[in-house]
Amino acid sequence: MPHYNFRFVNHETVRSDASGLDLPDDEAARREANLTACDLRDIPDEDWSEWIIEVTDEKGRRVIALPIGHHWYTGFGELGCGLIKAQP
Repeated sequence: MPHYNFRFVNHETVRSDASGLDLPDDEAARREANLTACDLRDIPDEDWSEWIIEVTDEKGRRVIALPIGHHWYTGFGELGCGLIKAQP
């Protein structure tokens, strides 16, 4: 199973997920990035507007760079987090 690393980046700071995740494919990694962004945006009194989640595979290839503080197209036909969380 492929391994993916998640980095959280803003203009001044880079925070890496030390262990990363083993996921079935790139689409699963994109979905995980979307879910993580949704969860972070839901934290009260936290400002994620300048942060991006960067996901790379085990070869260092960028899979997605996702702005955390903005609504984005989920790829499931809707905008926002509710639909992503409802997916199986």
